Amino acid sequence: LSRAELLLSAPLLLLWGLSPVVAWWISLPLRTATPALTAAQRKLLHSAARRTWRFFADFVGPRDNWLPPDNVQEYPVQTIASRTSPTNIGMSLLAGLSAYDFGYLTAGELLERTEKTVATLERLERYRGHLYNWYDTQTLKPLHPQYISTVDSGNLLGCLLTLQAGLMELKEQPILATNALQGLQETLRQLAEQAASSPLAPELVKKIQSLQERLSHYASPHTVADTVTMLEALHTASGALLTGLPAAIDTEDELYYWSQAFAQQLQALRDEFNLLIVHPALCHHNPTLLALAGDKSVGRYERASERLTTIDALVERCRELAVMDFEFLYDSASTLLSIGYDVGERRRDPACYDLLASEARLASFLLIAQGALPQKHWFALGRLLTRHGGHVTLISWSGSMFEYLMPQLIMPSYANTLLTASCRTAVVRQIEYGRQRAIPWGISESCYNTADIHQVYQYRAFGVPGLGFKRGLGDDLVIAPYATALALMVMPVEACCNLQRLAESGFLGRYGFFEAIDYTPSRLPRGKRHAIVHTFMAHHQGMSLLAFEHRLLDQPMQRRFMAAPQVRATALLLQERVPKRGATRHPHAAEVSATARPAAVETGSIMRVFSEINIPTPEVHLLSNGSYHVMATHTGGGYSRWRDLAVTRWREDTTVDG
Repeated sequence: LSRAELLLSAPLLLLWGLSPVVAWWISLPLRTATPALTAAQRKLLHSAARRTWRFFADFVGPRDNWLPPDNVQEYPVQTIASRTSPTNIGMSLLAGLSAYDFGYLTAGELLERTEKTVATLERLERYRGHLYNWYDTQTLKPLHPQYISTVDSGNLLGCLLTLQAGLMELKEQPILATNALQGLQETLRQLAEQAASSPLAPELVKKIQSLQERLSHYASPHTVADTVTMLEALHTASGALLTGLPAAIDTEDELYYWSQAFAQQLQALRDEFNLLIVHPALCHHNPTLLALAGDKSVGRYERASERLTTIDALVERCRELAVMDFEFLYDSASTLLSIGYDVGERRRDPACYDLLASEARLASFLLIAQGALPQKHWFALGRLLTRHGGHVTLISWSGSMFEYLMPQLIMPSYANTLLTASCRTAVVRQIEYGRQRAIPWGISESCYNTADIHQVYQYRAFGVPGLGFKRGLGDDLVIAPYATALALMVMPVEACCNLQRLAESGFLGRYGFFEAIDYTPSRLPRGKRHAIVHTFMAHHQGMSLLAFEHRLLDQPMQRRFMAAPQVRATALLLQERVPKRGATRHPHAAEVSATARPAAVETGSIMRVFSEINIPTPEVHLLSNGSYHVMATHTGGGYSRWRDLAVTRWREDTTVDG
């Protein structure tokens, strides 16, 4: 080529050379910017997370064989439900890992608590690898009826898989965990809030403020020697804090509790260093456990090696607990998972999980990843769609936040996919429904303001009309704060605003947000607009803590879940696109329109009003007193019957009722 020809072709040659880079760049997935939270919002989430962890710190202990009690009720009677389920156990295990991430626990404390729980699990009676649905936490006997729940086993399986990766990470973590000092600061902040509201401790407030300033000064020690010096100085100040507590203070007082919690948390950090570091002056950086095990000069390498062995053994024990046979729960004819199996009757439940918008999709995904189920099972799950505000979402059974968002606590989500779009639209619909009813939003399965003869709150599923197939979703109005916590994973700013509203309304207790707030008029005392359900459910507490961590610490559980090669190989199932075409349904549209009003104007049963006659599926109303039965369709057709005698004859008119 001549020089002139080379100059003329240079731009084309340059473009040709850059084409692979351009192709790579335009193939990158679109990144959606996550809205930043304000300092006040982050402070609220950290405060709620610390209080939520207190539930597990106080109640997962030797009294219940290191298993989480199902719930703790404060009012109308104080009770601890000494029973637990696989989901409770899985959430408790991950709550401990989350507490380490937040800096509330040291690695040694995490391993100790986890080992004690795992040791108890190994003692429990099981069926084909599965834990039974309920156990007495004190006798460790399975409760009757002895039942295997598919979704509970799937939840435990996912939690054990995530826990294994989290434990393996401890080998590469520095001795002073990344958030250890932030965890101390949060505990001290809780103490400061209690001191500020206590008339007994005016001098204590000054000591706490001084300690907070000192902690801020030590925010990032440069060397191990600096860390040891800092911990000793804080220990001295903490001792002065404890001796400065008012003499008249009760051991049940919140001020006393948080003073002790801070001192114990600080002592645990000191114990961790004393256990593993011999010569702080010789160590110029914050070493990892692996580094200590290979260096005899600065640390007790034997103890570091012992801890590595403990981690490996604990991971292997978790792996063995995760071996479960799901074959007897799978219906090969329908290619669906049954709801469960009654061991006493040797009978598989005939009902199946047949919707993708279900909490059971975690179990489905994991079993496909492990090769226990064929991929066709995933595509057999129902994908019926509905539309809200111009966006589509999958229809669930009860329209609860739990069904849409619970699996995302450990499973990843991908932008512009069917599952992500469904979760976001479901949250948008929940927000809209709260605005229509003039209350905070967030509806899911929870306790409500009805108690049994033992004064214990009752529990069932609640949802939003229009999102679920279940009828009567508009009959109840129960707000569960943990549902808003789950929404932090999808719409963080809106969820934070709602949590702030709940906290300002007095719905934040000593163990985090209360279980529920019941706005259903028929269950409220005269003159009251709402009733607080003063209880805390173990699995809802665990979900809330994981949701707080998801938003504040950049999704560590999802990273751990995806650490398993078989899970990464199956991730494509989660990337199903939103269908561009396809009919949408509007389940119980009349109920949706009838409930779009504030709860205060309700006057008994819901009236269904139909403005459109030509709908694909006829709407039916049934009335009966046990002997006389009446049926009427929205078009005016129907029949009446007295026992077995037809008073008016029914003839289906396909042109009108079809």
